[in-house]
Amino acid sequence: MDVVITDTIREVNEKEWNTLVGHDFVEQSHQWYRAIEDSCIRATRYAFVKENTKLKAAACAYIHSETLHNFRMPFLNVKSPLGFSPAFFSSSSETSHALVTALKNIQAREKTKGILLLDFRRTEFDILRNQLREFLHFPIRDVMYIDLNFSDFDDYLSSLHASARRSVRKTLNRAEKRWKITFLATNEFSQWKNTVCRLQEHTCREHNDYVGFLPAHFYDALERNLKENAELLLFFKDGTPIASGLSLNSPTISHHKLPGVDPDYRMYQAYFLLYYEGIRRALEKRQKRIYFGPTTYAFKEKIGCKRESMVGFAQMENPLLNKVLRAYFKVSKLFKNQISRF
Repeated sequence: MDVVITDTIREVNEKEWNTLVGHDFVEQSHQWYRAIEDSCIRATRYAFVKENTKLKAAACAYIHSETLHNFRMPFLNVKSPLGFSPAFFSSSSETSHALVTALKNIQAREKTKGILLLDFRRTEFDILRNQLREFLHFPIRDVMYIDLNFSDFDDYLSSLHASARRSVRKTLNRAEKRWKITFLATNEFSQWKNTVCRLQEHTCREHNDYVGFLPAHFYDALERNLKENAELLLFFKDGTPIASGLSLNSPTISHHKLPGVDPDYRMYQAYFLLYYEGIRRALEKRQKRIYFGPTTYAFKEKIGCKRESMVGFAQMENPLLNKVLRAYFKVSKLFKNQISRF
């Protein structure tokens, strides 16, 4: 086997990469990683394991500082940049070992305190835990999803509890008839990039959290690399944009992220409209599942979302720090809420 360490996804071709990682999750696709690279949002590092020139395993990583009990430490994060999906792809103990060795080489070169392999679903975790015995494992915040086993939007509404169903219908009726809210779905990212940035900045300012804020040139990169699999959802009041969100769409899965809402128009409930319209569009596309990420659990459960448990693996740069981290996991539940989402 040959192991290649590089800073670009372009070392492997698109078809070969997507065959390895699958086609369900756009934020794991070759196109998504190209968009991340072109936008310079994250300085990514890759490890590719090849056998007779064929790609057998791969990982994507970037450096990010995590907060552990009020201490900031640089880690090598192995996950989809700006996503909620893993970026460690291996089907055997042999290739997993080769990837880990490559990641440790990157970690040593970048002088991080440890390695975090993040955002594994339970089925993925069950496969890898025996291959990554030297790593500690820990829970991450649940993500929320809806399985779209409905014929249309009305069928979806009928699945909700009566109070939630009335609430959704009331909001939609007010938006359409009383408030005259209009909606646009578009993949013309360059045209709307400044509007989306302004709306997202409102949300970041409200929560005092700019970790996930994306500058305008990110949307230029998205348009160049992923135009056919992504779209912006925009809501307007009297022609003024009041809310926006981004959806990534494969034939089976829709991922919604990066909501932005103008607080001066909060009374029009456009934040909720992002969810309702997202579900409606996913049903129209006959997608099987829609993801809405972590946080706001109570509201999402009210509209039919379920929780999906997420797990991570961790290893520190030396055995002593590894013991400290193991003790930290045992005595603290805070890490589940603190781990970076981007």
